[in-house]
Amino acid sequence: MAVVGVLGGSGGVGASSLAAALATAAGHSVLIDCDPAGGGIDVLLGIEAVPGARWSGLRVDGGRLDPAALDNGLPRWGSVSVLAADVAPAPAAVTQVVGAAASVGAVVLDLPRAAGALRDAAVACCSLCVLLAIADVRPLAAARTVRPAGSAVGVVVRRGSVAPVEAARMLGAPLLGVLPGPPRSSMPRSLARIAAGVLDGLAA
Repeated sequence: MAVVGVLGGSGGVGASSLAAALATAAGHSVLIDCDPAGGGIDVLLGIEAVPGARWSGLRVDGGRLDPAALDNGLPRWGSVSVLAADVAPAPAAVTQVVGAAASVGAVVLDLPRAAGALRDAAVACCSLCVLLAIADVRPLAAARTVRPAGSAVGVVVRRGSVAPVEAARMLGAPLLGVLPGPPRSSMPRSLARIAAGVLDGLAA
């Protein structure tokens, strides 16, 4: 199944919300939080009190991780199984968990902006990395510094002073979609529309 990573070009751009929208659009899927500095995607989704494993409670020791056991042991958000990052997972654990999750359904990774072994391992698992950036000069400059190298990258931009097509050109990746300006606390229909388009493109 497809493995899609979502990366914010700057802080507060709404990358975790886009990751959640992608997971929802995929139906039965696994949403994996790889950003320990993000505060926990379970908190964002309002399921922090739902029982189930987080990264700190997941035992991955190099053996075979049963996909069904993983899926059944995670808290659910609708049709989505959610693995939240209450601690920083080991890079090798990310690789193993993504491999098991891909046997269950589509996998969406909420990627950390900070470069390092954790992000490298997560990006290496992805069929596509979606870079979400605000189409203004400074946020685009920041997004260029976090754009993963050596992987398939597509761009979703929030409207700003730079035209979306030009923003994508500046980031050196194809434009996948355009969202309204500042992110909202709720999940607007525009996010769902972009998420469905990204998944349709992967399936084509």
